[in-house]
Amino acid sequence: FKGSDSDVHVVTDPNTVNISQVVLPLPGYTIQYPTNEIGDLYREILAADGVQLSVKNDSEESSAKGSYRKLIQQANNLKWDVVATNEEVNSNSSTEKDPVVDAARFTFELESGCYATMMLRELMLTTMSRGNGKC
Repeated sequence: FKGSDSDVHVVTDPNTVNISQVVLPLPGYTIQYPTNEIGDLYREILAADGVQLSVKNDSEESSAKGSYRKLIQQANNLKWDVVATNEEVNSNSSTEKDPVVDAARFTFELESGCYATMMLRELMLTTMSRGNGKC
């Protein structure tokens, strides 16, 4: 999340923002929590654990400033290239040949706090859902 905490506000009409603008709170005493069911869930979970992060504690170990994380993060500078291919896809068809990618190399940049494994998981799930469960 780039920007200041004052840039964050509770959205009551989801049609007024793009989903790429939506952030979720990481618990802390400076955080503005949602005022809907999600905010209730945050409060319920924190209370069940005996955590009160809405006020700053004297003990540094038990104080968390908090932050925000984007709900959806796009990768920057996404590039890929084929590492290996299998030239013959369908051995039953002698006229149709279509290269199948056996391996590909991806390079991309993510914002701090984002995980490359999640990005790759999303790519693989999309790929697998198109076919017969094989990558």
